[in-house]
Amino acid sequence: MSTEIGLQEHRIVVGLDYGTTYSGSAHGDTSQNSVDNIKVIRRWPGKERRDEVKCPSDIAYGADGTYRWGYLIPPGLARMAWAKLDLDEDSFYENQDNEDYVDLQESSTETLESVEDEFPMVEGMRHNPLNKSPVDMVADYLTALYDVIMSNLRRAQGEIFINRTAIDWVMTVPAVWSEKAQSLTKEAASRAGIGQRDKDRLFLLSEPEAAAVYAVSELYQRDNTRRNNPNMLNVGDTFVLCDAGGGTVDLISYRVGQLQPSLGLSEVAVGSGAKCGSTFVDRNLLKLVRRKIGDERFEILCQKQNGMVLNKMVSEFEGLKRSLGPGYLPDSVSYLPMPGFANDTAAGIIEGQFELTHGELKGCFHPIIEQIIELIQGQVDAICGIGSIPKYVFLVGGFGESDYLMSRLSAHNFGTAGRIEIISPDDAWSAVSRGAVLRGLEGSLVTNRRCRRNYGTRINTIFDPTIHHEEDAFYSTDTGMKMARNQVSWIVEKGVDTDSNTKFQLKCGTTFQKDEKLRRGATLVASDLDIAPHSYRDKSVHDLCFLMADLSMVPESEFDLVNINGQTCLSAQFTIEMAFESAEIKFQLYFKGSCYGQVKTTFH
Repeated sequence: MSTEIGLQEHRIVVGLDYGTTYSGSAHGDTSQNSVDNIKVIRRWPGKERRDEVKCPSDIAYGADGTYRWGYLIPPGLARMAWAKLDLDEDSFYENQDNEDYVDLQESSTETLESVEDEFPMVEGMRHNPLNKSPVDMVADYLTALYDVIMSNLRRAQGEIFINRTAIDWVMTVPAVWSEKAQSLTKEAASRAGIGQRDKDRLFLLSEPEAAAVYAVSELYQRDNTRRNNPNMLNVGDTFVLCDAGGGTVDLISYRVGQLQPSLGLSEVAVGSGAKCGSTFVDRNLLKLVRRKIGDERFEILCQKQNGMVLNKMVSEFEGLKRSLGPGYLPDSVSYLPMPGFANDTAAGIIEGQFELTHGELKGCFHPIIEQIIELIQGQVDAICGIGSIPKYVFLVGGFGESDYLMSRLSAHNFGTAGRIEIISPDDAWSAVSRGAVLRGLEGSLVTNRRCRRNYGTRINTIFDPTIHHEEDAFYSTDTGMKMARNQVSWIVEKGVDTDSNTKFQLKCGTTFQKDEKLRRGATLVASDLDIAPHSYRDKSVHDLCFLMADLSMVPESEFDLVNINGQTCLSAQFTIEMAFESAEIKFQLYFKGSCYGQVKTTFH
């Protein structure tokens, strides 16, 4: 069976957008691959209204092991929120301390722990009474989500038809997700039953790539009046896609390769991103409240009605976030519920409410939006560096629907590029799941991607005093030559073009005894620096994964005979091929031109 998305046989394609704060799903049919024929799930357990395109990504466990999820969790009940971020323990972002706001740049685990320490009420939002692992919790949530998706499909198309029809599941992940996080996401989805039926398949796709496919396709397929507009995207034009969600903000820049007969895009800059989604605006509100009312009252507020009072405040704040825009009056004042506290105008407590000025409201947004602008500027600079000017910035995701974010970006001058038109397509919140379906229906619309980091292996090499350190020097017992250990041979460098058809090779050689089953391992290392270092000792270099090559099924007669110290042994030269897809790396084992399947991969 092909590992590429898209086959000639009739299939259903389900796009699955598991997010930090909200999750959604859409589906389509290979017989109809236009934007208009994609259906978004709007029926969620526990939700009376049936027009919500997403469901909360929270899960709440009982002492007996049962759990509630999404809209079924009652207000104030302790739950596990932001579990998605726990899948990515690694940090690819520089720390930037800010005494006034929660640090946005720490690794996910450190960020969540710091928030829990800072805000006791968050403990009720990070409740894990059964001490489950991140993969276990995500698998539980995805199991419930999978059941709802399948129920919706059976209701719409009939149980017999669904049972007989293969489904391609296209699950999206952040573009800057670590390889380990990608692997854990896929493991959790598989545990949930996703892609596990006979003939069903599971693929990973980067969130901004899915959003880009939807944004451009939606623009061309729905808006006929713009097709002949000279300001419309044309072949050769570049644009930035910014996917601003609840937890992460991801960006990738593209060049339009073709528009007919189908859309074709290529990446023109290495993708970037950070954990600076809309939830960090909420956390800045908590920081503000604590600073104004003091630690003692804030602790009381956190404990009132088991956190329900503060949860209500944060819920009301969600409405304020959405209402903030160009028409919001500068001298306006908003109020959030804070019952049970005596009036204290200096602390902003008035008649059981917390006073929030226009300046304070914008202050909660300010550092987050500044960081998003900086991320977009980085992509714009990269495009300008290759002699192009981006025509648009497409803004999608839940946070991408913010009028205030939209207005700030529209008014910003991006240096050489000046002001850039910001487009927020229809259904921006569901753009990722819709784009995932389009990707599954039409195949890969992105012809080239830029590698996001350097990949290589540790080696010993001939000592060079201009490069190597004496502490790594040793003399070879075979040749007597001075050698350097702890060096790295880079197989793939950051920024190079990659696609699923381009193979990068890790060549390996080994000797072994007769009657010995040939299994050998190699450690793949990585670095995020633009210029890869020579030494494994460099702080940027880290072990990525352990690759286990199994050639035990190859007959001994296929190996070469060698003499080592008077003893006859066997010798094998084999290759591990790396292929980069949208959101994962595929490793396959080759020996004498024949493929021996995928290589077992264990991420560090």
